[in-house]
Amino acid sequence: MDGIFKELRKQGEELQPKLIRYRRDFHAFPELRMDTPVTEEKIVSYLRSIGISEIRTGIGGHGVAAMIRGSLPGKCLAVRSDADGLPIREETGLPFAAQNGNMHACGHDFHMAAALGAAELVFRHRKQLRGSVKFIFQPYEEGDHGSRMMIEDGVLKDPDVNAILGMHNGCHLDRDTRAGDILVTPNSPSANIFAFRTVFHGTGGHVCLARTAVNPLRAAAEAILKISELAEAHPDAVCAVTVCQGGVRNNVIPESCRIEGSIRSFDREDHGILKESVLKVLAAAAERTGARSETEVTIDLMATKNDRDLYERFCRTVGKVWPESGCRPLEPVSMIGEDFARYTELIPGFYFFLCAKPEEARYPLHHPKFDLDESVLAKGSVLLASFALDWQSEKV
Repeated sequence: MDGIFKELRKQGEELQPKLIRYRRDFHAFPELRMDTPVTEEKIVSYLRSIGISEIRTGIGGHGVAAMIRGSLPGKCLAVRSDADGLPIREETGLPFAAQNGNMHACGHDFHMAAALGAAELVFRHRKQLRGSVKFIFQPYEEGDHGSRMMIEDGVLKDPDVNAILGMHNGCHLDRDTRAGDILVTPNSPSANIFAFRTVFHGTGGHVCLARTAVNPLRAAAEAILKISELAEAHPDAVCAVTVCQGGVRNNVIPESCRIEGSIRSFDREDHGILKESVLKVLAAAAERTGARSETEVTIDLMATKNDRDLYERFCRTVGKVWPESGCRPLEPVSMIGEDFARYTELIPGFYFFLCAKPEEARYPLHHPKFDLDESVLAKGSVLLASFALDWQSEKV
């Protein structure tokens, strides 16, 4: 089996120009949430050009799953790529920059291209594949709905998925990392996330009625201050209000005011305490000021759980494919969120980072000038394909 890895590296390098074309094609037209029909069409077209015919579309909306069945018996591994963009107007100046007001500012275009390359490599070597590999292209990762919608629509069924692998570019990592570094942890690679939207309702009218009116801005202000105090009491977590919108001019008391915010933490118990505390603060602020509040939980997501056995197997595979470099430990772990966590609540999963930071002009994720190093696209494809082929190399 080990002889295949040199071949995969060579074939991956040969695929590099094609992967760049894939990535730039996706980059030029990012779509939002689960409303990704053009992206879905492109994915399906590329999969069919590879020769893959067992493709399910419209999963949860516009999600795609492609099956590659091996010649040898075994279990089913899923490889998941996110597929949506962000409502950010691009300022990179790239010749293939998006012109539709959206942007692939988190590298999902990179992820899709690498996953398509991996699918081609696995398809070429399907006679050596144990079991099957299901390539999942999931929209709506930005917002914690896509994985849930696709799971509810049966993406982990027919056949049942036994384990799942996920990859993200490591452009958010510290400056010590270089393009091509593979970063792993046996622990959670992401944080627990809770996000809320609260509307405080008062009694609108002329400002001269301020002494008798219920001003929703006061309720919002009290809630913001109390949540700031919670943040100070939990230094290992993030707890912040990030939106406050209400009012139209200086002599009008508004009828409502909306605030939004979020909590991020690594400790599950502490996270639960913070969630409960924030909800109590929001309700108490309304009660103290006479306002009425409506709170909507917009994200409630636990941290991704990396399976220890998959972590060890992945590191062994990397050692076979890149013995000269291997893996690097992911430390410290940042407070990013990832709805890949919804898969790992149900089945064993492993999530890793492939650094793709360019040497120059390094902008963070979700920045209008964000870009990444395309030269490591093939490495991403080879990583995903190598693990898929090596995972069940022992007899099942």
